[in-house]
Amino acid sequence: MNSKSLFVSIAVSLLAASSATSFAQLGADSLSEFRAFTKDLTALTGEFTQEVRDKNGRVSRNSTGSFVISRPGKFKFTYVKPYKQTIISDGVTVWLHDEDLNQVTVRTIGDSLAEQPLALLVDPQSADKLFDLKAAPAEGSLRVVSANAKKADAAVKEIAITLVGGQPAELVWRDGWQNVNTLRFASLSRNQRIDNAIFKFVVPKGADVLKQ
Repeated sequence: MNSKSLFVSIAVSLLAASSATSFAQLGADSLSEFRAFTKDLTALTGEFTQEVRDKNGRVSRNSTGSFVISRPGKFKFTYVKPYKQTIISDGVTVWLHDEDLNQVTVRTIGDSLAEQPLALLVDPQSADKLFDLKAAPAEGSLRVVSANAKKADAAVKEIAITLVGGQPAELVWRDGWQNVNTLRFASLSRNQRIDNAIFKFVVPKGADVLKQ
């Protein structure tokens, strides 16, 4: 899975047994906060930065852009740096458009979306069938929720979601090439009215189309 995929996996360290009770209570708050945020969520917009580190810890890519998510299953991620790329889903099909290459990759969502970290926001009910969500120890003012895959052969084994002020602030994941991806959110706006037209994609004239 490459850096364009919104998947997340990070190991959450355990605290000493003497602190277990107090931190467990703080951790429980993180899961409650996450459930409260996603319960009535119908749409989410914002900006993001994405950092990719290789297996040796070196930064290999920094990306920035904006996103729109609308339930059920619709989303649009627009990368502006370092390359102009757009990922759009209408809930059935996903298009990845690379403007520099004038290339479009097309795939059907199927059940794969539920296995992705993005599903925790886009389709939490389906994600719950594939992940066990647990509260992790708090890190100062930060609240952390971990989601562990129920399937042994899942592409994503573990998901970590950091919450600040009751909102998701960061996702971290390890992809198929053992790169660690960190996706940070900013300027979140919840439950805005979204025009579904933005989730429709027309292949640009002359673009190469690859179906997966």
